[in-house]
Amino acid sequence: MLYYVIFVVVFVAVLVLSTRTGRGLATGTDFALSGRNASSADVAWIIIGTLVGGASTVGTVQMAYLYGFAAWHFTLGSGLACLILGLFFARALRESESVTVAEYLGQQFGPRFRTYSSIVASSGMLMQIVAQFLAATALLSAVFGFGHVAAITLSALLTLGMIVSGGIAGAGLVGKLKCFLLYLIMLLCAAIALYGAGGWEALLDAARAKGMDLSLFSYGARAAVVDLGSMIVGVLSTQIYLQALFSAQSVQTACRGALLSAALTPPLGLLGIIVGLSLRVSTPELAGDTARALPFFINRSFPPAVAAFFLAGLLLAVLGTGAGLALGVSTNIYSDLLARVTWMRRRWNSMVIMRTCCFLIVLLTTVLAWLSLDTAILKWSYVAMGLRGTAVFAGLCLVVFFPRAPWVRPLKPILFALPVLYLLFIALR
Repeated sequence: MLYYVIFVVVFVAVLVLSTRTGRGLATGTDFALSGRNASSADVAWIIIGTLVGGASTVGTVQMAYLYGFAAWHFTLGSGLACLILGLFFARALRESESVTVAEYLGQQFGPRFRTYSSIVASSGMLMQIVAQFLAATALLSAVFGFGHVAAITLSALLTLGMIVSGGIAGAGLVGKLKCFLLYLIMLLCAAIALYGAGGWEALLDAARAKGMDLSLFSYGARAAVVDLGSMIVGVLSTQIYLQALFSAQSVQTACRGALLSAALTPPLGLLGIIVGLSLRVSTPELAGDTARALPFFINRSFPPAVAAFFLAGLLLAVLGTGAGLALGVSTNIYSDLLARVTWMRRRWNSMVIMRTCCFLIVLLTTVLAWLSLDTAILKWSYVAMGLRGTAVFAGLCLVVFFPRAPWVRPLKPILFALPVLYLLFIALR
């Protein structure tokens, strides 16, 4: 009984804190950008709070169990993308005073491309919310024994509670809590895994003895390179990560926040790989349900009260990512589509519209998650990142690096075609 009480209390406490950050929000801009008053730490927490979630923890352990070090592509690609974001993109994005990346691109390529890129990029974010719900399902099944449908439904309700109340300020608070909790959880899990395996070299030797290919390209060099590239391009093209920069106090603040995110993200993936390899060696029976690998390890390795606290922290990480992505999609839909509808803007308050968008987005992704229970978590994430990248990345590079070049605008037809070509490539892959 204590196990369940601790789990529930920890998560409810976070929901209450997130709700408190939402007090005083009056407009959709406050909800989306928090008055452009975020510090460098706030920027980092917003990015980490959305970027580091189910794919970086539950999904990485799952993929490490299956493919070894190839599971690092998600967090490694995330860190590299944040580094590039801070060094090369933050200044232009923050100086633009935009609300969405599609709005920023529309200044160069026109309103039709703004609408198109916003819709395609939002579709990619919807896919990654599905990945978070699949990871949350594994956690809730491990803790309460819920069936998949019940677990996904509860995940959706908790996600709504986290994002509808606090907006981007709530996302920053959740990100800060997530970062500290995840490092604590994953450091302890990795230490226990290494101790149980007899050390780093012993763990690698045991994994090789099981026939594992421990390279970064164990499931195929081309597929691995595509996944890593999709991660880098996808992060650089995702509304909520760029939204963190738009909300910064200054250009310098935006740069420092992105660089802090770059330093903190990749090590979490390595810790997850250690746990996944140790489970592959010690627990081959998990092969039939690899999404449960990390929750299984935590329940096996810690006293019930500690395990409940850690699993609540993981659920916070997973659903915080889903909530942040839902905020990004709702910001796109409102700013790039609905705000341009005069009668809607006059009839309803902008924050009411954005919160309604969040509700509808979570409802849609809940249905998609119900239909995708047997899909690997990271597979959803990689495809989602690639789709967002094709809608935004090429245009973003052109606008940032060649803002006044006369040959940029004529490239618009190619930019329209890239998402279609990417989907064809995925279908034939």
